[in-house]
Amino acid sequence: MAIAVVIPGQFGEYRTATQIYARRRMMVLLTVATIALVLFVSAGHVVANRGGAPASASMIRPAISNVYIVKGGDTLWSISERYHGDASLVDYVDALVTANGGTELQVSQALTLP
Repeated sequence: MAIAVVIPGQFGEYRTATQIYARRRMMVLLTVATIALVLFVSAGHVVANRGGAPASASMIRPAISNVYIVKGGDTLWSISERYHGDASLVDYVDALVTANGGTELQVSQALTLP
């Protein structure tokens, strides 16, 4: 029983230097074109996600007159005493709790005033 061993490139067809050069240049061209296409598509997605009109100042943060920044030692009652105006203090505290979703305050929290 004879075993045939094939060594790659040993018995393949013979290619000239020009054919090898052309094949290598074609592979380089295809690789560069693929990379350029991937970069072009990626850049298109980045630019598309940045679109739209720029946000106005009111879209970035609420109007200053309706917001109070909580300072150390502030309570809902102390804030209500300053801003309740003509409304009763108890009603203003209730409205303040409702407008901000609860009674918990954090220092530097933006509190919406009713």
